[in-house]
Amino acid sequence: MDKVCAVFGGSRGIGRAVAQLMARKGYRLAVIARNLEGAKAAAGDLGGRPPIMLPGLDPNS
Repeated sequence: MDKVCAVFGGSRGIGRAVAQLMARKGYRLAVIARNLEGAKAAAGDLGGRPPIMLPGLDPNS
């Protein structure tokens, strides 16, 4: 079974550092962020898949 970690605020700052640490430890990540571009950059840097934007989570709505 894969280890999975949800990181809120994972696109920058402390959240991104936590995401990097968990990725190095072999976790599959769910990076939750308000900024889609930041989430895309974090996913790319962590070697992950492109992020998924969920309806209702848009901070501008």
